[in-house]
Amino acid sequence: MANAFLKFAGAAALALVAASAAAQEHLHEGDIELSISGGKIMTEGAHHTEYGTGYGIFEGDLDTLLSGPRWRTTDPGFDSETGTFAPSDMLYFVPVGSLGFWDGDSWESPGSAVLVVRDSVDGTATYSGTGFTTSDGFDGFISDGGPTGSIHQHLTFTLQNAPLGVMPAVGAYRIAMQLTSPSYTSSDPFWIVFNRGLSEEAFEESAHVMSVPEPETYALMALGLGFVAFVARRRRV
Repeated sequence: MANAFLKFAGAAALALVAASAAAQEHLHEGDIELSISGGKIMTEGAHHTEYGTGYGIFEGDLDTLLSGPRWRTTDPGFDSETGTFAPSDMLYFVPVGSLGFWDGDSWESPGSAVLVVRDSVDGTATYSGTGFTTSDGFDGFISDGGPTGSIHQHLTFTLQNAPLGVMPAVGAYRIAMQLTSPSYTSSDPFWIVFNRGLSEEAFEESAHVMSVPEPETYALMALGLGFVAFVARRRRV
C-alpha cells in the first residue's frame, strides 16, 4: 500500500514538474524576450532580422482573440527571466515611423487602415500610413519589474479602418517601436509584423523580404566586387 502511494506521489510530482516546464516554455514562445546587456535593453527571440540594420522582426496574428473586435491580438507579449529587472524599474514603448502594408508583392502604404496599440494603462498609439498619433497623457507604459524582477506583459494591437466599418485589406501590416526605461539605455528599434488573413507561407514571405537585400543591392555589390577585381588585376600588370 505504501509503495503504491509513493508511486502515485512520484508520478504526481513529475506531472507538476512537466507542467511547470511546459508553462515556462509557453511563457516565451513567440514573445519579445527582454534582457539587459551593458546597461542597454535588448530584444531577443525575433523570427528574422532586418537586412542592413539588424533590427529584430517579430510576428503576430490579428485573428488570435475569440472575443471583442476582429483583427485584434495581444501577441507578441514582452517577457524576461526572473531578476532581469529591479522591482522598481519601469518599462515603456515609444512608437516609431508609420504603418506599412504588404500586398503580396511589396511593402507600401496601408491606405485608410490604422493599427492601434493600447498600453497597460489604456493609453493608445495609433499608427497610420503617414506616421502615428497618441492619446492625451500617453506614455507607453508596459510594466514594472514586479516582486521577482521579471516582466510578462501583453499589450493589445487592433487593426481597423478609418472610417470604421470598412474591412481592412488582407495582407501583412508592420509597425516599429523602441523600448525605454529611466534605468537603462533604450533598445534598438524593432519591427512587429502582423498577419491579416494570409496563408502562413505568404505571411512569412512578407518578413523574409525585409531580411534579404533588394535586387538593386545585389547589383551594386556585384558592381563593387567587379571594380575591386579590376583594380587588383591592373596592379598585377
